Amino acid sequence: MTRPVNKAAAYWRLIVHDALPPPMALAIDEAIALCCTETGGTPTLRFYRWDRPAVSIGRFQVVDQAVRADVCQSAGIPVLRRITGGRAVWHRHELTYSIVCPLPSPLFPPALSDTVAMIGHALATSLRQLELPVDGPATPDRPWTWEDRALRDRTRSSPFCFDGPSWYEVTLTGKKVIGSAQRRWRDRFLQQGSILLRHDPEEVARWLPVDNVDLHAAAGLEEFLPAPFTADRLTHHLARSLASIWNITLIPSRLTAEESALANSLSRAKYVSEEWTAHRGQP
Repeated sequence: MTRPVNKAAAYWRLIVHDALPPPMALAIDEAIALCCTETGGTPTLRFYRWDRPAVSIGRFQVVDQAVRADVCQSAGIPVLRRITGGRAVWHRHELTYSIVCPLPSPLFPPALSDTVAMIGHALATSLRQLELPVDGPATPDRPWTWEDRALRDRTRSSPFCFDGPSWYEVTLTGKKVIGSAQRRWRDRFLQQGSILLRHDPEEVARWLPVDNVDLHAAAGLEEFLPAPFTADRLTHHLARSLASIWNITLIPSRLTAEESALANSLSRAKYVSEEWTAHRGQP
């Protein structure tokens, strides 16, 4: 599945942010994606954390079905809508990653299913290098279609991203540890993902309407490690590992002035907006 990488495409930006306010965390990803072709078409790998507990919901979810909205509001827990799909994520003990890449790409295949599978396999390989008991993702025996996604969504009623893995997602002894979702445009894609360091089912149940079986389908990396594993250490390991797997050179970078200005605008006008959070996108 891996394709040769030509020299012109072998350089990626690496952007690592400390903990960010939830609206800015998501706004930066969108800004990078929207500015992608204007910044020379260089792909970007980004890692970040959230400066407070929050819930993000997928582009197509209904707020009142995805979260316990009244409970979140009373407790001051931000609820934000992502521009990527997928289902609700409780952001607390985690590392979030994002990938923005122009299309077509000499690294990633053209089909969405092949792209998410390639990223999933790279993440799985990275975790195996930490001697974690990785048993996913699986590879489907046929191309993945939008009809498959519609069927899956109809048969899985849980609003919780980590209630169980899709075929392309990473599991440890059957427990889902990474949840990812992608948004594609004609000439670029954005993939966002949450990597659980720790998973507390009772904590998640307070904010999301999830049953007990679904809550215990997830796990954090710390459950499989002899000592606590920090987000900084995981960031360093994943950056080094993915660069090797994909034969790319990561250049530590900052946002451009254009990206920074757009992110600030999106954070204020969109991601803090109750209207945006309430608006459900159309598949």
